[in-house]
Amino acid sequence: MSSRNFPFAVRLIGVSPQEQEAFDAALMTELGNSHGYFRLAEGNLQDPDLYIVNADELRALVTLADLRPSDVRPALLIGRPGVDLPFRCLDRPLVWPVVFAALDELMERRADALSRLDASDIVTVPERRRRDRLDLDLTDPAEYEKMRSTIRRDGAVLVIDRSPALRDYLADLLVRQKFRVIWVSDEVKAVETCKREPVSVVMINTSTPGIDPYRLCWAIKEKDSPIRIAVIFLINKPFEYDLEQANYVGADGFLNKPLVNHHLISALKKFLPFAR
Repeated sequence: MSSRNFPFAVRLIGVSPQEQEAFDAALMTELGNSHGYFRLAEGNLQDPDLYIVNADELRALVTLADLRPSDVRPALLIGRPGVDLPFRCLDRPLVWPVVFAALDELMERRADALSRLDASDIVTVPERRRRDRLDLDLTDPAEYEKMRSTIRRDGAVLVIDRSPALRDYLADLLVRQKFRVIWVSDEVKAVETCKREPVSVVMINTSTPGIDPYRLCWAIKEKDSPIRIAVIFLINKPFEYDLEQANYVGADGFLNKPLVNHHLISALKKFLPFAR
């Protein structure tokens, strides 16, 4: 009988589409000795357990630095960076048993680090999904102001949903976390609520009948407003998150259903920086 534990979430940074496909195929084969792994799709707000980074891309290394990897959330570099960095590096071409041996070693170190944190009562800081740095040729003041938009300190979490089961689950979880929650069941009420009430985060259950999450997101996002409202899709099959369309309407990402408590709370705290 296999002793494999639950799979660890991997976020790829700066990796080409071709290499992404190679990683997806390799991760599905479960070559690790003790752990399974899966790649987080672009837009997935779940915090990763580790990063795999294309060390040949300077932008990827800058992104990694912003994410502040640590023993709790380690990084594996593919290729050789032009600067000295304190991370494990693997040369190309990749040898998959070597890759998985490195991943397993990082996960064992992560387990030790988490044990030490638990013993010391130190709270870990969740991943911050930061923006790319400003382009050097950015000259439009409106674009600058848009990037400076802020989230309300006292904003509520607005949930668009008609499912009693999901409502009961979210009501119990979010109220215990001291989040103020507003419920609506259709697009019109959602847009009206965002105009009338202080809302910080909108969660759209994409399974809700009569809801087009992309259209609703576009309507909620006030393009010239200095106040930012984050929009999160709650998805399950057969719905497929269209990254290009989501970026166009300003969606902030998605979470897969069934929801996991700590993934949901961690995602909300990314957009509610003043939440306790």
